[in-house]
Formats: sequence, C-alpha cells, structure tokens
Amino acid sequence: MNVLLIDGHPDLNTSTANAAILSQFKAHTDWRFHHLGERDVVVADEQAALLAADLVIVQFPLYWSTFPHVLKKWIDDVFTYDFAFGPNGSKLKGKTLLFSITAGAKEASYSIEGFNLMPFFAYQRAFEHAFVAAEMTLLDTVITFEMNADPNEGGDKSACLALARQHADKVMSTVAALNF
Repeated sequence: MNVLLIDGHPDLNTSTANAAILSQFKAHTDWRFHHLGERDVVVADEQAALLAADLVIVQFPLYWSTFPHVLKKWIDDVFTYDFAFGPNGSKLKGKTLLFSITAGAKEASYSIEGFNLMPFFAYQRAFEHAFVAAEMTLLDTVITFEMNADPNEGGDKSACLALARQHADKVMSTVAALNF
C-alpha cells in the first residue's frame, strides 16, 4: 500500500509529541513523508504524490482548534480548481484519508462549557472541508488529547511521550487493518 503522510507541524525541532509520533512511523513503516514545515511546496509534486497514494494521512497538532498555517497554505496551494474540485476536478475522488491529530488541551475543554467553546467535532468539520470538497473518503480520525510536554503550561514530557507512542500505535494499527 502506498501511504503518503502529510506532516503539518511547522517546526518539528520544537515539537515533543508530533516529533515522537513521526519518529515511530519512520521506524516502523515504509510510508512516504512530506514535512510541510521543512521545505518549499512544489504544487505539481504534491498533486502527483496525492494521486499516487492509496491512503493519505494528515498529521498535525491543533493550533487554536484548527490546523497550523503551513497545512492551510498547502491546502490553498495544492487543492486547486480542476484538480481537487471543479468541472475537471475531483481527481482525488475516493482517495482514502485519515486524520492523525494531537491536542495539548484536555478533551473536556472541547465542549460548550469548556475553554474551546465547542465540541471537537465542530472544529473538525471546518478542517475537513477541503478534503470533503475534493470527494476524499474519510476513514477515521485519531486524536489524542493532553499532548502537552511543557511544564510551564501544566504539561508533563514523559506522559506526553507515552501518549505519543500510544497514538502512533493506534494510527499504525488502523492502517494495518485496511488490508489494501
């Protein structure tokens, strides 16, 4: 199976959770990785990689309850008219998609009464939009909350690393169960 992982973290050098998750993926899979924060995006190359993929995994940390700017820019640049949508678009129609998301906040904060004011699924609908418009098939969303390693913000690095291992294992087992 040809798996393309789009890494939407803007700077893995400052990451604990996402860096650990990607390290696990690299050690245990043969997936292709596109790190958006580390290189310039060549639209034709990105579109070709999407077309060649059997499964697209979009990995990112929640930033203010949405994806980081590098992932937004990638979507704006790559999901173009007549490629991802439009009368000659829908070239991604039926491509399988999996979201792999980390969140520093507690799950309970994603509620009407919580700090984030809405349940997580309400935010997810917004960042799914470009992929749904491109007629991709959402397989699953793997999200892990409390991925905060910064003790100055109430985080715990060893707990975060343990959660990162569990998150990576869950994503890999979800992919393995596909049996493409």
